[in-house]
Amino acid sequence: MGPIVGLKEVLGMLLRRGPLIALILSAGICAAIYHAMSLPRSYEAITVLQIEPSVLSGGLTMGASDTPARLRLIEQRLMARSNVLNMIERYDLFEAAPDLPAEERIALFRESVRIDFIPAAGAAPGTEGEVSALLITVRTGRPADAANLANDMADQILSNNRAARAQRLDDLVQTLHGEDRRLLAQLTAVQSETNAFRTRHSGSLPENIELLSAEQTRLEVQRVELSRALQALERERLALEVSSGDGTRNSSLIQQLRMLEVDLAQARRTLNPDHPEVRRLEEAVESLREGQAQQLSPGISRQVDLIREQAADLLAERDAIDRRLPELEAAIAAIPEVASGLADFERRIGAFEVERSSIAERLARAELDQRLTASDYGDRMVVLERATQPQHPMSSARRKVAILGVGGSFALALLAAFALELARPVLRTPRQVHKALGVTPIAVARYYPSGRARLQTMMRNLATLSILTVGAALAVIMMMSTGQ
Repeated sequence: MGPIVGLKEVLGMLLRRGPLIALILSAGICAAIYHAMSLPRSYEAITVLQIEPSVLSGGLTMGASDTPARLRLIEQRLMARSNVLNMIERYDLFEAAPDLPAEERIALFRESVRIDFIPAAGAAPGTEGEVSALLITVRTGRPADAANLANDMADQILSNNRAARAQRLDDLVQTLHGEDRRLLAQLTAVQSETNAFRTRHSGSLPENIELLSAEQTRLEVQRVELSRALQALERERLALEVSSGDGTRNSSLIQQLRMLEVDLAQARRTLNPDHPEVRRLEEAVESLREGQAQQLSPGISRQVDLIREQAADLLAERDAIDRRLPELEAAIAAIPEVASGLADFERRIGAFEVERSSIAERLARAELDQRLTASDYGDRMVVLERATQPQHPMSSARRKVAILGVGGSFALALLAAFALELARPVLRTPRQVHKALGVTPIAVARYYPSGRARLQTMMRNLATLSILTVGAALAVIMMMSTGQ
């Protein structure tokens, strides 16, 4: 037989294979309804928890609240293996299947429980933003268990939320106190290092640069004045010595004395005080002075001695200035390096103080949250709607099974009818002859069924109707027997 392409041919096939189609369809529908009705009933209960943010809360962080993360942790603890087994045991959820393994019980329990987070107004769906409410949905085989389990889970979430928030705040406060103590110890150590550094370089501190510069200028001016005073005393002494005796001899002695004094001054600068050359020059100078003093009158000699004493004092003062000036120059030259070291210490101290200030601010906010939580003024979670015992079971699963069973039965019946048509290929119309042989019939004689053929057709249609009627009656009886 060729392919069935027309509606008339399809209707003819359905009528010819009516009893078979009716039998398969009725059996499939009855089997699907029986299987759907045998499925356990499922009751659903919902508890709604509302999260009320605190108006006075200082907040744990500067950004978003930690509520979503905290609720995720609570959800994980709630659905942990030990807690799930405890709830299964307390409510006897699988008493109808006592041999069911624990792993399968836990898997079935987790499939039947759902916790949905409702984002706050203005938050994007699917993001970890602020949460305004929680929906706890529980499905069980008994209505009382669904409501009680949903409310029990809500109570667990409330208690865990309070405990988790209090614990997190306590841990945060202790951690911040420990961090502040650590920073304080480091800051104290750096301050001690700074004080020791300032003590070691007390002469080159940046704040003393004006005093050092002023002292250096003063000593340089004083040295010039001392040099001038020495020159004046020397001129005065020479004048006294020249005016008191033989000018030529005195002049010779004075020149020798001046030369020896110059050599002695140079030797003292370059050699040790106990060096033989220094002692030799000192003895030569003393001998010349004694020889010169013998030639002077007692009054002139006394004046010369006074001038020499004054010159010695001025020389000692100038030597002290000469020793102090290099020290001042070295101290002033070291000031930039000391300033750089002090600036580094100040930066370290400033960094520690900034960190301590930040920790103090966070600690103040955490302690405020701790007090608010203890006084029940912080973020609160309240039961907005407690679960009530559902009055009617959910029928979506049974309905799906029944619809799929009816559709599968109808498809199987059509497939069986079409298979029988293929098993007995008969050309019944001119169109089928033309498609199968490629020849158009010359003449077509209309088929007039005999009385026996009409009787067989009527019996076949009656059998089809009877099978469908019986199948529909069985389906109605099964549905009514299960309360549907």
